[in-house]
Amino acid sequence: MSQESLELMKDLNFCVIDLETTGGNLKYDKIIEIGLVRVRNLEITDTKEILINPEIPIPQFVQKLTSISQDDIKNSAVIEDVIDDITKFIGDDILVAHNTSFDIPFLNSVMKRLKKPLLKNKVLCTNVMTKYLIPEMMNSNLPHLCRLFNISHERAHRALSDARSTAKLLLHYIDIFIEKDIRKINQLYYPRNKFELDHIHIKKSELNKDILNKVFDSGHAFTFSFKGKQGVLLNFIPYDPNTMKREDIETFLESDWQRVTIKIVGHFFQGLVQFKDYFLNIPKEEREQTLEVLKKRFKYKDESSLAWDFVISPHIVDDQYIIFSEKKLTYRGKLIFKYPGHERKLEQYIKSQVKKTPKKKFLPHAEHNQVLSFINSYLENNEDLTCLAKKDIPLHNPKYFEEFIKECFQNNREKYFPDFHF
Repeated sequence: MSQESLELMKDLNFCVIDLETTGGNLKYDKIIEIGLVRVRNLEITDTKEILINPEIPIPQFVQKLTSISQDDIKNSAVIEDVIDDITKFIGDDILVAHNTSFDIPFLNSVMKRLKKPLLKNKVLCTNVMTKYLIPEMMNSNLPHLCRLFNISHERAHRALSDARSTAKLLLHYIDIFIEKDIRKINQLYYPRNKFELDHIHIKKSELNKDILNKVFDSGHAFTFSFKGKQGVLLNFIPYDPNTMKREDIETFLESDWQRVTIKIVGHFFQGLVQFKDYFLNIPKEEREQTLEVLKKRFKYKDESSLAWDFVISPHIVDDQYIIFSEKKLTYRGKLIFKYPGHERKLEQYIKSQVKKTPKKKFLPHAEHNQVLSFINSYLENNEDLTCLAKKDIPLHNPKYFEEFIKECFQNNREKYFPDFHF
């Protein structure tokens, strides 16, 4: 963390906003509650919560969702009476919401109807920030993110509670930006593949023992991607904290490189698949040296009797998993899915790979056979992964398939799907 990045962020003033409305139509629906949270010096300093009489009936599903009844707002002020207090609280702050594409246009539609100047504040969306910081996050709604980051969220779909939780999420993300040494304010709006939560990008001149200690002491699986001039790939090394040793990586850290990207992965196998993908792009001497290190640390056998068609491994995000197909064993060919929730998506992926019969079978490059042989040996000796073979998958009946997958997850949850939190 640099003092410069900290001071840059501390100087910013934010106003976090959340609206509860009678619906999503800007022309006809009305605001029933607004929550505002002021952030100064990276701390929540003030809040405001206003119930508003929309002067139209609140639909039953909205009453159920928000717990705001018609009786709750019958004596509340109308929007015309409170709009000036709202805009005064906002001032010139950077406006923040978890879905700015809804909240800000809705509020501006009110301003337009009341013939008030439109809000022209700079705008930040924590939902969009999530997609930049955690690109593979499948569920970015506010309650899920609050659970993921252990943020208190007492009353979902109540304006002040949502705004306060969004403010805490914003501050959590700003901590990440500071930790990753943000230098320009516009990087908050357009991070551009530099601030991903699961990546650390380090120049060789900036590498120090504190960074390495944090990586190796975390107990997580990582990949190390070494690059030279003009971004040329020099080496790619998957690291398993349970089997490999720190010196396995430190040997490579002493070589000639300019930049290393350290990426956390949900399981070593995912790094192994990426190593296979990059294998032919790595200089021959370096890739063979890496492969020898892997063979040394794991119980490698030249011949493996394991038959498998699919491998399921945990993602770094809770409740997300990755499945790889033996037929298309590439990192790009993976499927990320949620369980429970995506059983049908998983079934369709498996069926598509089983039915896929290419017109011409392309044999892997001879050099790839070395990695593929190691992958098979690794799978045979590691029971912490779920391997599925076509002969065991009941694709003929969706009901049987769902029961089969359910059983796979239940049998392996404790040993293979560890609790994994950011």
